[in-house]
Amino acid sequence: MIAKITTRTDFSGIVNYANNVKEKSARIIGNNGVLLIDNSTISDSFQAQLHIPDANGKLHHLNKPVKHVSIAFSPEDTHRFPDSEEGDRFMAQLAEEWMKEMGIDPENTQYVIARHFDKQHPHCHLVFNRIANDGSVISDSNERRRNEAACRRIKQRHGLTFGNSQSRRINPDRLRKYDAEKLNIRKIVQDCISSSGDWETFAKQLEQDGIIVTFSADEKSGKIRGISYDRNGFRISGSKLGQHGKYTYGTLSKQFGRMDEKPEIAARPEFIRERKIVFIPIVRYVEILTHLFVSQSSGSQSANREHEVGRRGKSWKRIDDHIEEETTSYKFKM
Repeated sequence: MIAKITTRTDFSGIVNYANNVKEKSARIIGNNGVLLIDNSTISDSFQAQLHIPDANGKLHHLNKPVKHVSIAFSPEDTHRFPDSEEGDRFMAQLAEEWMKEMGIDPENTQYVIARHFDKQHPHCHLVFNRIANDGSVISDSNERRRNEAACRRIKQRHGLTFGNSQSRRINPDRLRKYDAEKLNIRKIVQDCISSSGDWETFAKQLEQDGIIVTFSADEKSGKIRGISYDRNGFRISGSKLGQHGKYTYGTLSKQFGRMDEKPEIAARPEFIRERKIVFIPIVRYVEILTHLFVSQSSGSQSANREHEVGRRGKSWKRIDDHIEEETTSYKFKM
């Protein structure tokens, strides 16, 4: 069971999507406080509740009062959700349990639950109003963390399938370009971690698969703060590659050891500077830190020159237009 939460401004569009009978074979399996004549009356019911004041007479004006939750279940649990009244009832029950786990009272909340049949795995869509029936506001504070805990408790309670690895259950053909490249990089990095014993071996193996690794370091102290991976012009930080920080510099340092951190390396003339970003190959970096640096040919600098990741609004060529590790001034290219 996985629940994906989005926040929207308008009820009409998401209601039409959730209850799309023609394309999604959708049907309403649960509801509270809405008029179910058609999608227009459902949307109007949601919209009307936005004008209800709370117990103190205050009228809350929310820019995004709509919550849409896509709840998907593992294909291995398909037999638990037959295309029948019993299957619908169980799915609606789990959606309502999710609301309770999130601190939302189904009896005091406007919502609809629509089951879809356009995919192989069982899934449904929950749409609810952030303005409760008593006029109070339903909080969405820390909802991502609470959502993960809620799904885990529900799966444990009902014996639903836990996924072992997200990447193993993804159909690459259905991914967008961003997600497909991210998945490819993750698989390659994972394989190289398993077969490497140090940073240099790790970097060389990744380079053979077309991935360039770059460290992010503090300008003054030279302390490494992060790592990013670049493949085919797409760059993504280790913290955004997924799986709870498995591919970050801090985690990898536990296996490969921390690289020496010396502030004086940033002042060496061998660095290539571009808009306060510095690049240097990892082999060179190791030689400098171990005082084994030897001069290279004059053409080596231009061969190692890279470009800063573009900002949004420009032509999109990389996975991440903004990476937290890249806010520092210096980079060491592996």
